[in-house]
Amino acid sequence: MSVITVLVSAVVVSYLLDRLGTRIAALPVLLASVACGAVPILWQPRSRHARGDMAALAAVVLGVLGALVWLAWPELLPVGGGSDLTHHLQLIDFIDRHGRLAHTAADALLLGNMVNYTPGSHLLASLAGAWAGTDGLHAVHPVVALTVALKAGFVFLIARRLLGGQLRAPFAVGAVLLLFTSYDYFIGSFARFSFFAQVVAELFAVAMWLALVLWERRPSAVAAGLFAVAGVGVFLTWPVWIGPPVVVLLALALVRGDLPRLARVRYLGAALAPIALVAALHAAGRGESVAIVQTGGAAFWPGVARFGVPLLLLALAGTVLALRSASGRVTVGLLAVIALQALALFAVARVSGADSPYMALKMPHLAIYPMAALAALTLASMWRLLEHVVAAAIPDRWLPTGWGSVVASLLVIGGVAWTAARFASVPRPELAITENAFRAGRWARDHVQPDCVEYLVRHDSTSYWLHQAVLRNPMQPAPGVASPVFVYRDALVRWITGTSLPVAIADLSLVPREVREDLDVLARFGHIAVGRRRGTSGCALR
Repeated sequence: MSVITVLVSAVVVSYLLDRLGTRIAALPVLLASVACGAVPILWQPRSRHARGDMAALAAVVLGVLGALVWLAWPELLPVGGGSDLTHHLQLIDFIDRHGRLAHTAADALLLGNMVNYTPGSHLLASLAGAWAGTDGLHAVHPVVALTVALKAGFVFLIARRLLGGQLRAPFAVGAVLLLFTSYDYFIGSFARFSFFAQVVAELFAVAMWLALVLWERRPSAVAAGLFAVAGVGVFLTWPVWIGPPVVVLLALALVRGDLPRLARVRYLGAALAPIALVAALHAAGRGESVAIVQTGGAAFWPGVARFGVPLLLLALAGTVLALRSASGRVTVGLLAVIALQALALFAVARVSGADSPYMALKMPHLAIYPMAALAALTLASMWRLLEHVVAAAIPDRWLPTGWGSVVASLLVIGGVAWTAARFASVPRPELAITENAFRAGRWARDHVQPDCVEYLVRHDSTSYWLHQAVLRNPMQPAPGVASPVFVYRDALVRWITGTSLPVAIADLSLVPREVREDLDVLARFGHIAVGRRRGTSGCALR
């Protein structure tokens, strides 16, 4: 709860400073966030935890974090692609430069629809960059990696609570390992598709789920507080996730007949009032942003291969097993509401004529987490059955004491090794953003008119990012200004035929010799150069 409070407090304090018209200053925000994060530690009495479980939790978080750091090593720049990558980085760069969020018509010309975007992940990236002495661009991947690692830790905690009896930690670790079988949903969502905001918000949504599990066992101010804090984080980062946890909380309040009505109202108020307050504050003056649920976009369709056969089969069996316990029914209910919301969003998209049911296709990204916990329940049940079979077939005197724990732990270690090997075997994404490209774009921004640059680089995503997020061109070209070309082949044809803009950011390892011979290099960063077409004028250097 303390970790979630620190992250959400950084977002909320920054957001409120902006609403008050005050510059977002990194150091005061850090101090305020740390102070808020200390409150749960002082509020909640210290409790004892099994050392093995704590070690497993630490291993889960650090292991996932290490894998994601390796994915982007050594530059630790964003590893995704697509237009979403550029749009998120535009807003982060804007916050870096101005110390505020976008509000004005001029901001809208520069950022387009990102003016109304919920800024939680962007604020965290910009703040983390300032705290680390760098910028938001270089902090995006570490921030996303940290939230994914913490999210895996929360899944471990929830799965551990769903598993009664012994060996909870090994099979809770198994829940985390199963997430890797849904690579596109767990890792690819940011490593391939750059859904940064929704990935960060998934951490807060999973924290809300943990609060539901805790509240079902024993309604308390702590559980209500965790739900409220995490819910505020969800709304300010990716509000589409807010519905399922809230619906499940309301259902829990209705079925808890043992809880006095006044107590239920008090807990519900503590859990929901902060979320409602932030929602009203953000919605003020942004009524058009609600239309986001009707929009289309680039999102992949679900399929057996994307989920992974093991996760699907084990989660299906776990759904049946979980209905026998109250805490299990909370997780099944959450998964059911996620599915219902996906169907509702699909219907909205169809009625509105969107080119794709974009928001409905996003819901499986959240569904894999309760699925993983339910799958762990199946694994634990299968193991208990195996133990009974072995105990019935082999006399006790022939079995060493604690053999079940030892074997289960060895199986988990083997699962970790297999997952690590499989993860390492997946081809690393070919980076659209590199340090050399960033340095070349920054040099061009400082020395050349930004709308006079051609992009002769391998990836369309690189061209788009350079043009919009690094050179900071407006989303729509000014009247009389040629439209940019982001596809390498089209830009190459324009250059060869002499119809291109006079300056280019070019990948010298990619372009043909006739282009290199026609380019007067002005600055070079590795194999990325900024150059002018030989013999041309215009777009004077600054």
